[in-house]
Amino acid sequence: MRAGQVLLIVIAVIGLSCASSIAVIAISKFRRGRADVRSRALLAPYRHALIAIASGEDEDGQAKTALSALPAPTWDRLRPSVVAFLPKVRGTPADDLGELLRSHGEIERATRMLTSRSAIRRTRAAYLLGLVRDPNSAALVLPLLGDPDADVRLVAARALGAIGEPSAASGVLHALRTYHGQIGLPAWVAAEALLAMGVQIAPALRIGLASEDPAVRNVCALVAGHGTFASAAPQLRILLATDSEGDVRASAAVALGRVGGAEDEAALARHTDASETTALRRTCATALGDLGQRESLDTLAGLLDDGDRRLAQLAADALVRIGSEGITRLKEAAAGQCPSARVARGALDLAGLRGQLPVSAEES
Repeated sequence: MRAGQVLLIVIAVIGLSCASSIAVIAISKFRRGRADVRSRALLAPYRHALIAIASGEDEDGQAKTALSALPAPTWDRLRPSVVAFLPKVRGTPADDLGELLRSHGEIERATRMLTSRSAIRRTRAAYLLGLVRDPNSAALVLPLLGDPDADVRLVAARALGAIGEPSAASGVLHALRTYHGQIGLPAWVAAEALLAMGVQIAPALRIGLASEDPAVRNVCALVAGHGTFASAAPQLRILLATDSEGDVRASAAVALGRVGGAEDEAALARHTDASETTALRRTCATALGDLGQRESLDTLAGLLDDGDRRLAQLAADALVRIGSEGITRLKEAAAGQCPSARVARGALDLAGLRGQLPVSAEES
C-alpha cells in the first residue's frame, strides 16, 4: 500500500470521526432542547404560584398549598426554581419557600446527606440548609467545619453565616486553625460568617482575640472593626502594642480607628513612627483619619513630608476626613514650597472632586 493511499485512509477516518462527533453533539442538543421545552410546558401551570410565593403575594396561602401537593415527578422539575429563588428573598417569602421544601421532604433529605460519603452531597446539603436559614439546622451543619474536604468546610461556614446562629461563632473561629496539615478556613469566609451572626457573638470574639493562633486573632480584630464591637477596644489596644504578628497589629489598628475613642489617638500616632514597619505606619495613619480626633492633627501634618510618598498621601487624606481643622492644615502646607506642598495640594484637589470641601474652602 502506497503512502498516498494510507494518507487518504487516514483523512477518511478523521473525517468520519468529525462527522460522528458533530452528529452526536447535534442529537444531544436536540434532545436537551426537547427536554427543556417539555419541562417548561409541565411547569407552566405552577410558575405563577411560585412567583406569588417568592414575591410575598400569597397572602391566603393558596399558592403554597397547591405547590405542596405536587406529585414527586413534577416537584423534581420545579425544585431547582424554588432553590434559585431562596438567595434572593427574605422574610415571609423565604419562610414560605423553606416550608415548601420541607413539605416535600427536602430538609429531611439534606439532613441525611450531611453524613454522606460523597463530599458533593455533603456540600449540597449544607448549601440548601444555609439557604433555608433554619436556626435548628446550625447544630447539624456545625460538624462539617471539621470535614476533611476543604470545599465542604467552606460551604458549611457560609451556610452557618446565612443561618446567623451566634452559637456557631466559636466553631467558625476554631475552623480557622491549621490542624494536622489540614488548612483552616479562609479568613474572609470566616469573617463574613461571623459578621452575619450579629452582635451576640461578642463573647466568642473576646475569647478569639486572646487566642494563641494568629489567624484567629486577626479575623477577630477584623470583625471587631467592621462590626463596631466597642467592647473589644481594650483587647485591641493590647494587640496593637504587643502582638508578634504584623497582620494582627494592622487589623487591630484598623479596628481601633473605627471603634476606639480619644484615648486611642496617642497609641495610633506612636505607631506611625519611622521605627515601625511601613505597612503598620500606613495603616495607623488611615486609622487616625477614621478616629477623627483633632489631637491627631500635628502627627498627620508631620507625615506630609515623609519619605514614604504613599504614607504622606494617606496622612493628607486623613486630614481631609477629620474636617475643617484638617483642611486648614492642608491649605497651610499647600502654600509652601517643601515636598509636602504637592501632597497637600493633591489631597485638596481630590477632596474638591469628591465634594468633601466646604464651599468657602473650594472658593479659596
